[in-house]
Amino acid sequence: MTEYNDNRALHDHQPSSDQPIPAPTDKHSSPAAATLWLIDDDAALRLILADTFEDAGLTVISFTQAQAAWTRLNDILQQQTPADQLPDVILTDIRMPMMDGLSFSDWVHQHFPQLPIVIMTAHSDLSSAISSYQTGAFEYLPKPFDLDDAVTTIYKAIHYQPHTDVETKNTRKPAVKSDATPNEPNKPTEPTGHTNQASKTSPTTAPIKPAAKETSPTPPVAADNPSGIIGQSQAMQTVFRAIGRLAHSPITVLITGESGTGKELVASALHQHSPRRQQPFIALNMAAIPHDLIESELFGHEKGAFTGATTTRQGRFEQANGGTLFLDEIGDMPFSTQTRLLRVLANGEFYRVGGQQPVKVDVRIIAATHQHLEALVKQGKFREDLFYRLNVIRLPLPPLRTRREDIPALANYFMQRAAKQMNTAKKHLHPAALQVMQAFEWRGNVRQLENVCLWLTVMATGDTVMVEDLPPELLDSVPADITQQPQPPHAARSSQIPPQIDMNTQGSIDSGAISPNPPMTTQTDWQQPLAAWAKQALQTGETDILQTATPEFERVLLTAALNHSGGKKIAAAHLLGWGRNTLTRKLQQLNLTPVQDQNKYH
Repeated sequence: MTEYNDNRALHDHQPSSDQPIPAPTDKHSSPAAATLWLIDDDAALRLILADTFEDAGLTVISFTQAQAAWTRLNDILQQQTPADQLPDVILTDIRMPMMDGLSFSDWVHQHFPQLPIVIMTAHSDLSSAISSYQTGAFEYLPKPFDLDDAVTTIYKAIHYQPHTDVETKNTRKPAVKSDATPNEPNKPTEPTGHTNQASKTSPTTAPIKPAAKETSPTPPVAADNPSGIIGQSQAMQTVFRAIGRLAHSPITVLITGESGTGKELVASALHQHSPRRQQPFIALNMAAIPHDLIESELFGHEKGAFTGATTTRQGRFEQANGGTLFLDEIGDMPFSTQTRLLRVLANGEFYRVGGQQPVKVDVRIIAATHQHLEALVKQGKFREDLFYRLNVIRLPLPPLRTRREDIPALANYFMQRAAKQMNTAKKHLHPAALQVMQAFEWRGNVRQLENVCLWLTVMATGDTVMVEDLPPELLDSVPADITQQPQPPHAARSSQIPPQIDMNTQGSIDSGAISPNPPMTTQTDWQQPLAAWAKQALQTGETDILQTATPEFERVLLTAALNHSGGKKIAAAHLLGWGRNTLTRKLQQLNLTPVQDQNKYH
């Protein structure tokens, strides 16, 4: 692995003869080896990824920030560095100092449109996924990800481009895109997301002009989630990727999933992030309209077409012209109306009820259903040809019970929104109450969870929602061992002061091996001594206590999980809710060594 000198790249923008581009020195390097540029400010993760990709036969050049990689690419763009120094693929993080990965990806896509970029981020929300694809990224990898999957993705990116030929890499001349005219030399350009460039370039460097672009990617903001689509689970990451890829396409999408999973939210997100976002988004529920009125509702009617039609009326298709029409519960559409819908999907034309002239529209169709359309086709209740027209891209949404790890974030979001709606202070869920909520089946899915949070905001007393404050349907449907966990009386919490916690001794390491008998606390509420430690630390003038407590907290839990699993990393990672890559990185960061062989996964 070659670690690129970022500082030199920042202060010496134009390479001189005594500052050559570093050559790969890895044992896997060869003229035929593909080159990966790895950009991440996390040193431990960068080391793990570099070792993984080198073992996979790639030449890896690492950067601690995107600014240094941009400098090298700009040199290639200005033809000050040979074009064969261009990498085959770039893997970059999003959130980094000085220059974020989205601005970097957008700039690369403008000037090196055939160079694939894979974006990874720990802030894996919908905005990050959509912004990644909008900047031209080949793929989006939410952390934690499996190393084998990352290697597969990188090789897909390398071989996806038709011009890429790993065997003849050193002789090819990758196409670069420059805005310079033939009579004007190339000038360095920089992503608009970068700031304070004047202090980072040498006096001899030409002034840098912002790169012109139509739209700038919006950095993801965790607290701002207008779509209401929340999830860190793998199932939701798949949904985010699909939305990111489909948003800019006019293709028909069929969203499937149980009632309450958020099908209309996904349809709205597809519209809001599409080129049609300035045009109408019309949502229509087929199950809520009487069958004899559906055709008039969809296609409109002419004056006098039927009794009561006193005026000409536009239908939903005309109202959505140029935008998106969302047909919810498409499985409930009458068979006769399906035939007319098929014509619209085929050529964009329809007739109003009672009309003689065809009406032409440009509408993107997004359909949704909780039913199995294939079964309806077999029963003769749904047209097979319409099914295949709608089922161009199918986007299944997971039920809430299969992604329980998302419940805390969803509950927090709904409690905050309910408090704003009711104009009251936000209530917080006690960990025991949250555990009950995570054990519940949620047959109504996210919609049911939202309703429960609204109920708690109105009905629960106090600022903290306890187990006994939960609605009866939750308490009656979960195991008794969860709802009847012993809790210390409230009076004892305020009158007793627990002993001080020594954060430097909990989960201590002896001679590099994990202690077989980690210290155990006799307190039934572990938050109590932690709160006492935090209070005392703040009273003594300590700052940045979260950075002090978090590693020790992780050390204690990691030690307990490894001891419980007998030193087996994969089992310990499962107990902690981590991926094996995260566990490996934490072992290195915390300087922990399992009892069993550290070099093998068990």
